[in-house]
Amino acid sequence: MAESPGLLCVHAHPDDEVILTGGLLVSTAERGLRTRVVTCTGGEEGEVVGAGMDPDEVRSRLAEVRLAELTHALEILGAGLPHMLGYRDSGMVGTDSNADPSSFWRADFDEAVGRLVAHIRAFQPDVLVTYDAYGGYGHPDHIQSHRVALVATEAASAGLLYPEAGPPWRTPKVYLATIPRSAVVAGSQALTARGLPSPFGEVEDPADIEMGVDDDSIGAVLDVAPWMERKWAALRAHASQVGAESFFLNVPEDIRGLVFGREYFVRHRSEVGAQAVEEDLFTGLVP
Repeated sequence: MAESPGLLCVHAHPDDEVILTGGLLVSTAERGLRTRVVTCTGGEEGEVVGAGMDPDEVRSRLAEVRLAELTHALEILGAGLPHMLGYRDSGMVGTDSNADPSSFWRADFDEAVGRLVAHIRAFQPDVLVTYDAYGGYGHPDHIQSHRVALVATEAASAGLLYPEAGPPWRTPKVYLATIPRSAVVAGSQALTARGLPSPFGEVEDPADIEMGVDDDSIGAVLDVAPWMERKWAALRAHASQVGAESFFLNVPEDIRGLVFGREYFVRHRSEVGAQAVEEDLFTGLVP
């Protein structure tokens, strides 16, 4: 039996843990609760945009570079050491990397589930977080992380499945990190009102947004503004991926809270009861 309630986040690439759940991770760690991140791929297909980096030189060892960055970011967030699922970054659909048999997108599904089951049983989380069904913005590795995580969460509780992965463990609460489409519109309009480019273009109707979910699907909203500096420091730790032109680093400070100050989740499963919209993923687990 685990010594205290724990949070396990399942992410696709190094840096995803900060963007979607950085505030959740650092705030959970500050409460003295256990935190861990499983990263499914090494992020080999990421861009190399870091200041002073030679893309041609860094590209051949990008997985090594990104692992070091992930280690630093997790230290800042209080989320322990990296735990890797062991697959290669798939890149986007239609690319050569997406056809690579060692990529996560092409992985044997049963094998991938078994690997994650071992992580779940070893850590024994009370809360597990992964992506929504579209993976946020449709990246194949995000979608695969969603699929593998949800199946592994159920399989981990069945002792006859993957017996070599350790004793069974049932995770009481499972959430999907996402963003309501209305928040995408609000953030985009705040940027364009300041004459700044929005990665989503000029949008007014949430129905025109492909990513995210409808507002009534949101089961938890976390105010992470008190941990923004730690979240930002962890993001900057991913130096190869965060250049001078990065959208994240160029949001004006006075609207940064609107754009990044909340983290949103669909409540996929809760076995301890839940409010309509929670402000704490550990509701029902921790007084």
